[in-house]
Amino acid sequence: MGVSRNWVTFLRGLFLLLLICRSSGAEVITVDVRAAKNLLESGYGYLDVRTAEEFKEGHVDAAKIFNIPYMFNTPEGRVKNPDFLKKVRSLCKEEDRLVV
Repeated sequence: MGVSRNWVTFLRGLFLLLLICRSSGAEVITVDVRAAKNLLESGYGYLDVRTAEEFKEGHVDAAKIFNIPYMFNTPEGRVKNPDFLKKVRSLCKEEDRLVV
């Protein structure tokens, strides 16, 4: 039994999350796909940091899902979202448990 395309997409975003969280000082715990699925089923939120275009192509089905792009596609190439942390803080509480 294979892993669905949405879960593969999830793993792509996981690497970006690790970079973001490491720089913010937040605790990062790496889990495999099945453990991530179990966390989502137990009530964790899902923060998808991919571009809006990537999100539209497919994403994990979760009860609490947020798409806050870390990067934007522009004619000049990808640029960091200057409001990323502000947007995350406005939608998520510090004590929220998230799979990213």
